[in-house]
Amino acid sequence: MKILAFGLSALFIAIGVMLRAQPSLLSGVVLDSETNQPLSGAHISIPGTDEGEVSDAEGRFSLNVRRGVDVQLRITYTGFTELKQKVPAKEVATGEVLLLRLARGAILLDPTEVRARIAPEVVFKRPDLHVGGYLANADGLWVLAYSKPQLWHSQADAGQRVMQAARLVLLDTLLREMASIGLPDDARAMHCDHGGRPVVEGAREGWIARREGDLLALGRLDRETLREAVLPWTDSLGGKLLGNNRNEAYPAFEHFARDLKTNKDQLLCTVQDDFMIELFRSQYKYMSGPDKVIAMDLEIETGIDRELIAGFMTGFHKDLYFKVPYAPLFVVRDTLCVFDHAKERIRRFMAEGTAVAEVKMRHAAERHWAKTLIQDQHSGQVYALFRQGPRTWLRSVDVRDGSIGAPSMLVHPFPEDVQVHEGHAYYVYRPHGSTQKRTLYRERLR
Repeated sequence: MKILAFGLSALFIAIGVMLRAQPSLLSGVVLDSETNQPLSGAHISIPGTDEGEVSDAEGRFSLNVRRGVDVQLRITYTGFTELKQKVPAKEVATGEVLLLRLARGAILLDPTEVRARIAPEVVFKRPDLHVGGYLANADGLWVLAYSKPQLWHSQADAGQRVMQAARLVLLDTLLREMASIGLPDDARAMHCDHGGRPVVEGAREGWIARREGDLLALGRLDRETLREAVLPWTDSLGGKLLGNNRNEAYPAFEHFARDLKTNKDQLLCTVQDDFMIELFRSQYKYMSGPDKVIAMDLEIETGIDRELIAGFMTGFHKDLYFKVPYAPLFVVRDTLCVFDHAKERIRRFMAEGTAVAEVKMRHAAERHWAKTLIQDQHSGQVYALFRQGPRTWLRSVDVRDGSIGAPSMLVHPFPEDVQVHEGHAYYVYRPHGSTQKRTLYRERLR
């Protein structure tokens, strides 16, 4: 009996040791302590070990830790104070999700210290492929690459870029190639749908890309579906799709939200260039008599004002002076912000569509503004793009009062396709006269 008891005791001890040696999963969410919003890209590590993880788009992470042992976590994120937190073994054993809140902090530098500018980081560079477009989302960084451009075009396609032998490449957070897939046809452009997924426009059709494990897959779209059901929707918020009916042949359009439960559209606001509308309508008086009769007949048939019909009939949108107002909509936290440049106002709306106070924009009055706004989807921050000769720089825009921040100059001259993600400016650049392929770079914004 003593031998049996000893054997059982030894067995229980061995089992206990084995259980303690087995890893346990520690899950958590990293949040901004001020806004309670998730922080994507935060680094979570266990000092003294090789264990580490980067939080995803929802701020979530998971770590394998030793069972029955207290865990010391170190959490870092640019612009926030470093957090060190001890997680007791009993808390790890419960399997509950750990909430980690980071406080905003300033990085203090000696005001007399002068440093050389840091060279931009190479994100994607291949000796056989050009960069034709890119998009960052929760899966990683998607790059639309191609072998060579098509130099000859039909008259209908004049001025459009056609990328031959195109393929999609997905990079991880360390900028390593994870997977790639060839496109079945030449590509023309890369877009982003309302869910942040990459959409590639081809010469005859389009594709929505998705990650399936270690592989990439393409969902085919016909051109009509791409143009009418995918590209008009620019974002989503609270069970609603956000989009517009912007038309390159008419100087006014509407921003609206579609409720996914009722499938009903709610008008947010109308954007209109009043002066351009007057020019558009004035084309009626220059039409010939027979054409005016046609316009009047169409007015009776459709209910659309004859002067508006005349603007389309005369092809006024091809005039040198014609332009469609620039008024992008951005979701900043839980607020919808329409940058109405025709009125020089930032028009704000709550998620349910209620209008709140408008503010006067200031970036549009600045010299060298490139008539382009860019949003960092990670932080929600909006930036205005400026150009003067070869130089390009970005300035943040505060949607609360329209003020703009200090300029952040980009190193390379004439950068193309500038985007911002997680506080970095990304852009495509190729040195003039070089045999280097079009390369994707990034640099930290100040």
